Amino acid sequence: MNETEWRRAYGVSGSEKLPLVTIIAINWNYAAYLLTALRSAVAQDYPALEIIVLDNGSEDDSPALIRTFVEQHPQVRFIQLAQNIGQLGAAHHILTQHPVSGDYASFLDTDDFLFPHFISHHIRAHLLLNIGADVSTGDTLQVDRHGTIVAGNMPHWWKELGVDRPGWVDTAVTTQQDAPQRLSVTLIPPTQRRWCWYPGTSIVYRRPKIERLMRAIRDPIEVKFALDASAAPFCHTEGGSIMLNEPLSGYRIHGRNSSVTAPQLQHFDSGRASFEKGNKRQERWFRKNFRKQRRA
Repeated sequence: MNETEWRRAYGVSGSEKLPLVTIIAINWNYAAYLLTALRSAVAQDYPALEIIVLDNGSEDDSPALIRTFVEQHPQVRFIQLAQNIGQLGAAHHILTQHPVSGDYASFLDTDDFLFPHFISHHIRAHLLLNIGADVSTGDTLQVDRHGTIVAGNMPHWWKELGVDRPGWVDTAVTTQQDAPQRLSVTLIPPTQRRWCWYPGTSIVYRRPKIERLMRAIRDPIEVKFALDASAAPFCHTEGGSIMLNEPLSGYRIHGRNSSVTAPQLQHFDSGRASFEKGNKRQERWFRKNFRKQRRA
């Protein structure tokens, strides 16, 4: 759909140009899931998109699959690295070494996938709420390696008691038209310091803010460092976060991600901290770089 049709469908009035959103897919040896992820990116119904896929030195069939996909979808840019520099390293490479034009950036893990309205709902929330948030995060379905849904959402491990959520505001985004389409959201103030975001693919960042982080951080960036573990807390610090309470993507549970050890089981939540025991090295590294950025 074009921008006029999108505004009518999502109830966002105005005539100004819609913000450009860059979807950045970072892949490493995910040939089994890769095409599902990339197809979900090009299937977005949001009309102002830039799509970049980076292969992180894969040793499987991923590069060949990506080249064929790009031939079929020439709007997709392909960046190929000779070796794996990790998820955070790849994001740092793209945002510091390549032109990225989007006003917002979404990082797609290629074992996951987006629903067609993923970008639209995030941008609608940013435009209609207009609270200056630099990060938004949406709920996600959990699926197994075959794509079968195993849980209808991710655990709300941060939503315990009201006293643990000072300043959080549950609200609804409505369209600016006669037949509103409501979207349930929670506004999280920047004073919140606990982890309060869904996993990486579910997050959309304002590009200027995440670029500030990428310009500030320095090598070495360890291969195991995760993008969201540093980017989400950083981008949250000034404008807070928008939490969209509707599942907007699929999060795949399999043998190579951390959630395989503790998936949601019915109404029992496994619990998760911002930095788990194995990520303490990244926490220390992030705090050091964060202090550098604040002085810049």
